[in-house]
Amino acid sequence: MPITQPREWFERELPAKVQSEPKVIEGFNGTLLFTINGDQGGTWTVDIHNQQLNIKGEAVPNPDITITMKDGDFVNFINKKLSGQMAFMTGKLKVKGNMQLAMKLNGLI
Repeated sequence: MPITQPREWFERELPAKVQSEPKVIEGFNGTLLFTINGDQGGTWTVDIHNQQLNIKGEAVPNPDITITMKDGDFVNFINKKLSGQMAFMTGKLKVKGNMQLAMKLNGLI
């Protein structure tokens, strides 16, 4: 079932995915800050350390990676209607921070 707003992904889909496929976070240790702009947006911190996922609905100082998108683009991205490469190349997806670490996110997002 496709998500209709970013909050659904952070609160339901992401935890369920990690629980059913723990390998998606294997080898990843870092903190991601998602800034999703728009009426359905918000700020979420996804902290992954030692195979543990912790999601907070707030920003933390000094994240390893900051990801910024508009709410509609994020929903399309998560629902696979917008590829990460296309989103990045067209400026719809902005990533700051440790790019090497960001590359390990392929299976997660």
